[in-house]
Amino acid sequence: MKRLRVTFVQAIVILAISVGIAGAAAWMHPRAPAWYVVTAVNSWDLTPEQVRDLDDEVVWIDARTEADFEKGHIKGALLLNEDEWGDLVFEHQDTLQAAMGKAVVVYCDGTGCERSQHVAEKLRQLIGLDPVYVLRGDWREFQK
Repeated sequence: MKRLRVTFVQAIVILAISVGIAGAAAWMHPRAPAWYVVTAVNSWDLTPEQVRDLDDEVVWIDARTEADFEKGHIKGALLLNEDEWGDLVFEHQDTLQAAMGKAVVVYCDGTGCERSQHVAEKLRQLIGLDPVYVLRGDWREFQK
């Protein structure tokens, strides 16, 4: 009977230590990557192939920083990012007004970049452009 009690206490101690270590690991790494990544399907997201199927009159918006824009961008693209939103909208107001009713495609540094989503949302809500799409893929395919 005494041996059973000792075994039970040892099991409880081992369990408590395991839970403590697991809790400490979770507490020390709150931003650990997810076990799997699920990308939400957004009806405004287009692949490069889908963009090619649009009309020839696509208005390109580059949501990256000015330094990245200067290093390279799609020919004819407008620089319009969140950091300099007011100044850049004012600078491109005539082009943005002319883009009413045309397909607008916003891009940044690739699929994981959220800046293009934010700029596209602002173009829809604040400027009233429609449709405004987000490129899901590499913008360099259109750099020619």
